[in-house]
Amino acid sequence: MMEVEKQWIAERKPLARPYARAVLRMLPQTELNKDRPDLQPPHEPINEIHVHRLTMQQLFVPVSESRQFDREDAAKAFHRKMLFVDGRSPHKELISMRKAAAAGGSAAELTKKFREVTRAEEDRLVERERRRLEKAEEETQRVDTGRFEFRFKEMNVDSAGKDGRSRRGVGWRYGVPFYDRRKGELKIPTSVP
Repeated sequence: MMEVEKQWIAERKPLARPYARAVLRMLPQTELNKDRPDLQPPHEPINEIHVHRLTMQQLFVPVSESRQFDREDAAKAFHRKMLFVDGRSPHKELISMRKAAAAGGSAAELTKKFREVTRAEEDRLVERERRRLEKAEEETQRVDTGRFEFRFKEMNVDSAGKDGRSRRGVGWRYGVPFYDRRKGELKIPTSVP
């Protein structure tokens, strides 16, 4: 592209600078504040958004012109249970703060609300993890022999699944052998991913 641009400049052809400016205006840009790094606004790179594998296909979805087609409709077009990109995003609070800022809210008030919401969410996650660990501790029976400490948990044979490979089964963490290289084993795929 740079070679073509240099060639056009050498040939004095007109460049499409208004189009380039219009495209760059569509992308979010964060200016680097070299003088005051403490006042640097946070930047969320656009390429860190996870691309779902179902969205890699190209679709033709007929929609009437009178109807608004938004991100939620696009997600439903790819799969009926797929969440739209804002719903799948790990930082929903930041997205809602940016939308409120674009609508004209004050930065200090929005930042304060963002911090309150994220702190409440983190507290909720910490509490849930604490309850999970307490429950696991209650279900574990410990026997200390002095040299070793044995930990016993109630297990069910059926939790290993039909083929014995479920991750809830006994011994899952130590590995279950794969039989795909055994003689006479069928290697033809039975389903298309």
